[in-house]
Amino acid sequence: MRDGQRKVVAVGLTGGIGAGKSTALAFFRDLGAVTLSADEVVHGLYAQPEVAQQVGRHFGAEVLDKDGAINRRRLAQRVQGDRQALRWLEELTHPRVKEAIQRIIAEAPPGSVVVCEVPLLFEAGFAPLFDLLVTIEAHPDARRRRSTHGFAPELFAEFEALQASSERRVKGSDLAYFNDGSLEELRRFVTQAYQQARGLLERPDRA
Repeated sequence: MRDGQRKVVAVGLTGGIGAGKSTALAFFRDLGAVTLSADEVVHGLYAQPEVAQQVGRHFGAEVLDKDGAINRRRLAQRVQGDRQALRWLEELTHPRVKEAIQRIIAEAPPGSVVVCEVPLLFEAGFAPLFDLLVTIEAHPDARRRRSTHGFAPELFAEFEALQASSERRVKGSDLAYFNDGSLEELRRFVTQAYQQARGLLERPDRA
């Protein structure tokens, strides 16, 4: 958790692939939270020509489209089973994601709840950036069906293995929700989590 007095409350939102994190983030936004998606930060990074060139030099032209942009599906296939390649990508992206998280927290209006959706929150060591940690989990079969990443089954399993376990995420979080119910049930959980985060604004000892 963060140290010292804060003008905002920072919430770290994580969970397994396809668990419903993005839907939960949208519900937080509906309630008035300032939100950030780490995936969107990475996608923006990949859209930068200089980054695409750097990735192309490292992995080869096969991970790029004809226009020189990064093809994320090919890149995912390229790093499949290659921990060293994945580590290189993480060293490229994680510092930028951390900077984006720190910036949105610093620039949020006083009294805000800032919610950052970070799939690799624990793996990247980002937990100390937040005041409240929230995990969304679901049965693996449901997560596989919901996944919007277009993973082939073997890629889903590969990236699933690279994430922290569900047990680790739940144990490391302040709040956890098993998302095997309706959207309305998820919305109710998010509302409760948001109210708890707002309650921290009134506690001088929240850090």
